[in-house]
Amino acid sequence: MRDKDLEREITLPEGSIIFDESRDGLSLVRISGNFTELTVPEKPFDDKAVTSVSKKAFLGKRTIKKIRLPETVKFLGDWCFANCINLTEVWIPSCKAGEGIFLGCTHLEEIMLPGITADYGAIVAGAVRYGAPPHLCDISVVETDRFEKWDSWVKLLLEEPDDEGFTNQILCGEEDYGSTDKEAYESRRRVMKASVCMLRLLHPEMLSDDRKKIMTDYLYRHREGSPDGNETWIALRDLFPDKRHFDLLSSIDCIDDDNRDIMIRSLKDDRQELKSLLMKSAGSGAADRFFASLQL
Repeated sequence: MRDKDLEREITLPEGSIIFDESRDGLSLVRISGNFTELTVPEKPFDDKAVTSVSKKAFLGKRTIKKIRLPETVKFLGDWCFANCINLTEVWIPSCKAGEGIFLGCTHLEEIMLPGITADYGAIVAGAVRYGAPPHLCDISVVETDRFEKWDSWVKLLLEEPDDEGFTNQILCGEEDYGSTDKEAYESRRRVMKASVCMLRLLHPEMLSDDRKKIMTDYLYRHREGSPDGNETWIALRDLFPDKRHFDLLSSIDCIDDDNRDIMIRSLKDDRQELKSLLMKSAGSGAADRFFASLQL
């Protein structure tokens, strides 16, 4: 049992941070309140440094989006950031980590570690987000061959049948997975595969030409209008409706005169930026042709 008498608390506008004090330093044990961004102070009390983050310290904190830990932290406890579903960025010093520290962090975009590139951090975060094998999510070691390992995993992922894991969904029941519709499950898998490919192509450090071709071919095969499914377009429309992803798909011919109007028609009012990008990509007459087609 934790001794409450050893706890120390600092209060900030968005909430409080609670620490455990020992001879070795301070351990962040939990937070309260509604933090959206949190920079943990290096020495909050009496010149004692924060040396660890305790087990489940941030567990299930839905408001937190960005966390920065001080360089004095040497250990992250099991599941310390688990189920922080809106966490997008985290800065972590070189340290050891327990099990499942990012379990359920489904929106993680960047993990920043000392001495790594932005592409490396994005790939590690993507491994967490898309459920890659644990060795690809490991932040306790920086590996020169991490990109190669990631690309090998992506190749295997793209080769897997789209119904991989569907039987487990049926056995676990609809209440756990949301749907037992096999076609919907396969489509979600293809959206995930397309998302993984786009992530890597947008962070192409050490990406070989042959692996790049595998990923671009997959995206092209699942563009809007393809007989193999339009999950590349669904990923852009529903998950990444921004210029960066749009330009990527335009550069590999996933957007052309044959499918552009179909995509524009499928967009709702909350995708005005993407609709504008589509119209501009067709030239000055695109809008006139689109509105004229509505009158047919």
